[in-house]
Amino acid sequence: MLKLKLEALGHPTPSDVAWSNRKEFASTVLWLEDQKIRHYTIEDREKLRRLDDMKLWEEAYKQYCIDLNMPPYETQLEQLTCLIGHAIRLEFLDDPSQYESINGQSINDREPKNNGTQTQQKVQTIFDGKINVEDKEFIAGVRKLATMLKVPHHPNHLLQLEAVARIVHERLGPAAKDRIPIVGTPFPFDKGNDVVSPNDPTLDYSMRILRLLQIQSLRQLQTRINETIVAVQSLTANPKTDTKLGKVGR
Repeated sequence: MLKLKLEALGHPTPSDVAWSNRKEFASTVLWLEDQKIRHYTIEDREKLRRLDDMKLWEEAYKQYCIDLNMPPYETQLEQLTCLIGHAIRLEFLDDPSQYESINGQSINDREPKNNGTQTQQKVQTIFDGKINVEDKEFIAGVRKLATMLKVPHHPNHLLQLEAVARIVHERLGPAAKDRIPIVGTPFPFDKGNDVVSPNDPTLDYSMRILRLLQIQSLRQLQTRINETIVAVQSLTANPKTDTKLGKVGR
């Protein structure tokens, strides 16, 4: 998705950007500032141009994030997503008239409803209309709660709220009270030989995570099946008979 957004912004080589490479990340940030965001004057961008001195660039980038009021994201992918989204917004505001021919209703008729809309309907149903889910204080509360639980940022705060609810249910709910905590060294799933996409480390990393989630989902399904079998066996393995109803012979 980020490659498509960079392509829409006119990036010269969107398919060749390696998101995990810090120097290429720095180069992409510089391109966005130079070509699209333009928050600094040309003179003030000098330190961001120092790609040959990454220590100096890191200091300049830290200040750049503060000047842009960027939320405290932890990963490069989140930071780049935020910067590209900001650049797209500025690109639109530069000349909104060129997008007037795009009819929002026709797009909605052509495309299926996205998960953000479904999530919004779900949340509004849960709150029964008593809370305005678009209120600034509500959104700020969701963001703060997500930060406390280390939930990655998402532009749609309702999707982020759904992720928060899942974490609370799985880790802080009644079923988690008697659960034995997992200790030990985490499995280095990102260093296995089963490479999915050797030319795109970010895609490979994401696919490994999805694979683990699928394994977890299958394991939970197997646990429920086993519990169902045990419940049925408790009813059939010890039948009670009434000998008074029995009949011997004809």
